[in-house]
Amino acid sequence: MKIRGLIHMIELDHKVIGIKLYKSIKFFYFQNSQMNTFKRYLYQDNWIELEYDESYISRKGQYLAYRVSYVYKLEAIGKYDHIVYYDKNILNKSLHKFLNNLGNTMFLDLEMTMPSYTFKGKGFRTEVIQAGIEICDDKFEVINKYSNYIEPKINKELSKRAEDFLGISQDEFYKKCIKYKSFYNDFNELLFKYNPAIVVFGKNDQLVLNDSYDINNVPSLKNKTRYINLCQLIKNYYELKNDPGLFKLFGVYYNNSESQIHDALGDSEVTRLVFIAFKNDILENKYKERILETFGR
Repeated sequence: MKIRGLIHMIELDHKVIGIKLYKSIKFFYFQNSQMNTFKRYLYQDNWIELEYDESYISRKGQYLAYRVSYVYKLEAIGKYDHIVYYDKNILNKSLHKFLNNLGNTMFLDLEMTMPSYTFKGKGFRTEVIQAGIEICDDKFEVINKYSNYIEPKINKELSKRAEDFLGISQDEFYKKCIKYKSFYNDFNELLFKYNPAIVVFGKNDQLVLNDSYDINNVPSLKNKTRYINLCQLIKNYYELKNDPGLFKLFGVYYNNSESQIHDALGDSEVTRLVFIAFKNDILENKYKERILETFGR
């Protein structure tokens, strides 16, 4: 349910505010991440517009309070001035504009070496063993695709776990793979030709790719790359507590329940489709409830 009212009281210890509604006071509590974001704007007599879930009500100190789902607006309205501290609609429009104006966009997915099923301890260094890439123009039409298995340098022999994950045998992998330097040159050429924003799902692909330059003693391409972590954007936008899964998101956006097949090019395509659906949902607001039902808060 969505409400708008004057902040009547703030109890920071319990993350509770009271909102004056006509002649009554209704209490609401924030989760930790929300409180960290909004506490600087929570002052008595400021106006707040929020959404809360009537099914989540808990005792917080001496207050029986509803859990805040979203904050839409926080502002101070005085006799001579009007200060908007936070406006989700303005932020959403800015985010949509940013995503819609990336120019050429590379959707990148990497598969990596994995320790054995029995491996315990520390010291395993992950390497890239498959890359899947889709490159789109500024209208998000696919203009190039790239897919290759890549020979690792440190762990020459794939673990059974990696074979099972990729669905490929060691022999088949080495018949198909290319040298890392060939991949590096291909990737560098794509960066030079398209100058793309690089969309990845999660931070691991970026970290492992950056580490691969050091492992293989080649010049770093960090200064030629600009990454966008789609997982983090979606998590922040819907205010989710945990990272959402790529294929679960695909299922929500496209009503698809197919299981994940671990192939880098296929995963890069799914990343592109989830990106487009998310970008559109920023303005359309069609999937918020289904996202929250699937991933919780």
